[in-house]
Amino acid sequence: QPPEECIASTTIDEVEAVILKCERYVQHPEQFRYDQQKASREKEALAHRRREEGKRKTYEGRMMRKAKREGLADLEHYLRIGAEVPTVEIVRELKAAPKEERLARWKKYHSQHCMGYHLEDGGCKRDRTCAFLHVEAKDANKFVEDDEVA
Repeated sequence: QPPEECIASTTIDEVEAVILKCERYVQHPEQFRYDQQKASREKEALAHRRREEGKRKTYEGRMMRKAKREGLADLEHYLRIGAEVPTVEIVRELKAAPKEERLARWKKYHSQHCMGYHLEDGGCKRDRTCAFLHVEAKDANKFVEDDEVA
């Protein structure tokens, strides 16, 4: 179960805690107890994530067919709308902005991303069941998967 915990970790501290736990299990194997309920919850979460990924692929296919039907040269046109990952500065500005302005700016540039995840205290309340993207805000010191590396 520690490998799953490591993959699910969102911070370096959480990964470090899992590694320390593994080291304790190596030194004292009798302390390890397999948690059947935790394993079944992880299995359910994996199945849910696969279903959601399937829904996303279906959505992407539908948007590409729409662009093709409309004769657009860029078949990913509709997939690019609102896909821009917000920066830390933008998130800070939007938190201070009035609600109407915040919503308008979010819809224009970041509509595929979860507004609650970035702007609400405590993050998104829907967590894994949320249909929007949950991606950390870009910062000069953070690597984003889409960034080009020289």
